[in-house]
Amino acid sequence: MEAILVVPRTLLLGEMIFQGFSVDRDLLADFLARVVRGGRFLPREQVEHDEAWKQIVPYGVVWAGERLFLFRRGHAGKEAGLRGRWSIGLGGHVNPGDGDRIGEEMLKRALLRELEEEVGLDTPVPVLWGVLNDDADPVGRRHFGFVYRVQVASEGSILRERGKVRGGFYPLEEVRLHTEGMESWSRWILDAL
Repeated sequence: MEAILVVPRTLLLGEMIFQGFSVDRDLLADFLARVVRGGRFLPREQVEHDEAWKQIVPYGVVWAGERLFLFRRGHAGKEAGLRGRWSIGLGGHVNPGDGDRIGEEMLKRALLRELEEEVGLDTPVPVLWGVLNDDADPVGRRHFGFVYRVQVASEGSILRERGKVRGGFYPLEEVRLHTEGMESWSRWILDAL
């Protein structure tokens, strides 16, 4: 049974109305502190459809120079609401094996594990970039993203989970042509670029 990092919605968001993507460093630090303070690991099956919990997701936007990794999700993913959608973000849940202590290092390790499992990128270097919340979307209401800008040494990648991910690197202008049918988190980030 998989355990994932979650935070009670009331602790993570409180009375704050935060919707969208932000690179504000103070806001990022505040949300990270709330995760450290209130984060815990619970069985995925228990929280998967429970909006009282926010599942913490490190989400990497991958660049090779000026080219962005764009992919289309396959139909094998666990999140039905994301199947078949275009995306610029790779990532997933944080598991207890991703580190000894809840915090930024654990999130980074979880992201690197997910990147290795999904696409096997060439020397990824993740830098915590921002936070993302989308309570207008059914999937988003249960997830909260810590967004990383990930630079890779080259466009070489191995699509390890072919049933889940198909994609490659493209100029930003070409990526913008795929906003129709793109998941909301990716659209929020593209709007900020």
